[in-house]
Amino acid sequence: MWTWKEAMTRRSVLQLGLSTAALMTMPPLRWLANADPLHPHFLVMLIADGGWDPTQALDVHDPLDMTDGVDVDVPQAISGLPPSQIATAGGITYMSNPTTRPNVDTFFNTWASKTAVVNGIGTRSTSHDQSRQLVLTGYLDPTRADFAVMAAHKNGTDMPLPHLLLSGQSFGGQFAGLSGRLGGQMGTAIAYNRVGTNSALAVSALGEAYVQQALEWERLHAEAGPSSAVSGKLEAYHDANGRADKLTRLAGALSLNQNSGQQLATSLGNAFKSGLTTSVTVNPFGGFDTHTDNTQQNNSWDRVFSYVNGLVTGLSTQSGLLAPSLLDETTVVVCSEFGRTPQLNGDNGKDHHPWTSMLIVGKGVRGGVSLGMTDSTQEGVKVNFSTGAPDNGGMILDVTNMVAGLVTLMGANSSDYLPTVTPFTAMIA
Repeated sequence: MWTWKEAMTRRSVLQLGLSTAALMTMPPLRWLANADPLHPHFLVMLIADGGWDPTQALDVHDPLDMTDGVDVDVPQAISGLPPSQIATAGGITYMSNPTTRPNVDTFFNTWASKTAVVNGIGTRSTSHDQSRQLVLTGYLDPTRADFAVMAAHKNGTDMPLPHLLLSGQSFGGQFAGLSGRLGGQMGTAIAYNRVGTNSALAVSALGEAYVQQALEWERLHAEAGPSSAVSGKLEAYHDANGRADKLTRLAGALSLNQNSGQQLATSLGNAFKSGLTTSVTVNPFGGFDTHTDNTQQNNSWDRVFSYVNGLVTGLSTQSGLLAPSLLDETTVVVCSEFGRTPQLNGDNGKDHHPWTSMLIVGKGVRGGVSLGMTDSTQEGVKVNFSTGAPDNGGMILDVTNMVAGLVTLMGANSSDYLPTVTPFTAMIA
């Protein structure tokens, strides 16, 4: 039991900082020591916004076979670009076009052995917002957390900011207290300077309310004694205060640059090693919503693979907490909210399609494999959830199965988070 050893005055509350005072209003959380200190496991989730066309890189279909119903490329007669080719590197079969997407080849030639590609994932929606939520959480339910937040709950609840949202969208669900964005209100909070003994501070009406609440809790605690329910509130406050203090120190010293994969790797290396966070969500690229001129997908895919190659290379060249490299302790997941239709529309673009692919690299990943597949209409086929191979006795791969599999990959028991859902585990080493 922690004992309050210092009289709480208005000034002492202000000296703690409004970031701490704000945390007091959250319901008390039970900080579980779920993480294995001997086997650190970090997560980086990269979101490609707009709905990518998986046939341009991950979902293999013959670009010269016009009978299969899938247009991999805009015809050369229209685009003037050379057609793609089916290529294999390190066990992974993918779509290659060195002229339009050279970084796809660069990445797979370097990192295929640590990479798994999963195709034929059903998103059940072609709405950007709905599909994004489905791909990340498995549900259209605001009480559900996304897999990056669930990973933070498993591996980092004792950290000051278990899940770090750098950009894009995240779903905190029942674990919303574990997630925060460095920017906006959170950025203001962690940049807050402690109050000096002779300095004055002007606080907002909201800040004043936090101060008054803290003072009232201390009064009730003094009146009720250590066995009261109020003591539990102060215990939670003490925990929040320690986390907020650490967050202030760490975040103020970190430059979380996400402009390139190399820069993000350096920033996350500092964030992971300092104990700031264990799970990070970033949305560094878009441009995939190509309803006209599907050749625009080329530059977008090339940027994705350039960024991911820089990130993975950067993680591999930094020493881990215990492992030889930080990549040995980090899983990188790259996804988009849905795919594009099998065939070109009248504007040589592609519309929304409820089947997508994911790219997974790093710790715990069964490398050098292409898993799942789509048929000639670019719809997912039944697969064996343990091997990832097409199997008429298997099941269609739904986003709920994929999310449950990713949670399992991060070391959690998926039934604790997605009860009754069968996890797709073929990408786990």
